[in-house]
Amino acid sequence: MQMPRKTTTDKAGKKTTGSTGKSSADYVRDMRNRLREAGLVKREFWILPENVNALKGIERALRQPFLGGRVKLEDYMTENSNWTLSSLHNALAELALVASGEILLSVIDGEQAGLRLTMSEYGDLPIYLAVEGDHIMVDATLVPLDLVKDANEFNALVLRTRDLFPLSSVGVEVIDGQEVYSMFGALSAASSLTVIVQEIYTLAENVIRAVEAFEDHFKA
Repeated sequence: MQMPRKTTTDKAGKKTTGSTGKSSADYVRDMRNRLREAGLVKREFWILPENVNALKGIERALRQPFLGGRVKLEDYMTENSNWTLSSLHNALAELALVASGEILLSVIDGEQAGLRLTMSEYGDLPIYLAVEGDHIMVDATLVPLDLVKDANEFNALVLRTRDLFPLSSVGVEVIDGQEVYSMFGALSAASSLTVIVQEIYTLAENVIRAVEAFEDHFKA
């Protein structure tokens, strides 16, 4: 399934192009700068793998000046029912994450309709979401092929590091005539909203980690 990238509709109803000309490395730099400007410091932790999701929630809470209640992700699904793009958009729009501006939500129209989620905490990294039948695809551009120093070497490296990026895969697709490496995840269209939001954040985290792991293989 090709992810929609071309045209989005903003809050004023105007159509804008989905491409910003920025690579994932640019979004990583923007994210790091914003975190530093906010007075945050980076720390490394060693934890058991089963506690990864818990740590991510704790990290987001610790970025706030005062520790408050954890964000509650409401489950809008009923058992054995599938999301449509419209129902998922409506449910995401009601989340505190969207209302607060942590995630900026917009609609992608056209033949390949979908949603664009701009992740403010990740340097405005764009995440794309589409629903087709029984599946939901969550996708982000990692880097254009022409910005990779040695494609063969990079491909071999990616194939050997899949365990670094749980729930996400890397592939090549053509967007607006340009070949790019994309990082993506897939899940059931009957997944709870909590699981979908976790997938979105997992993909954002994995894109950041991938850029940090692979940036020596990217052209400046």
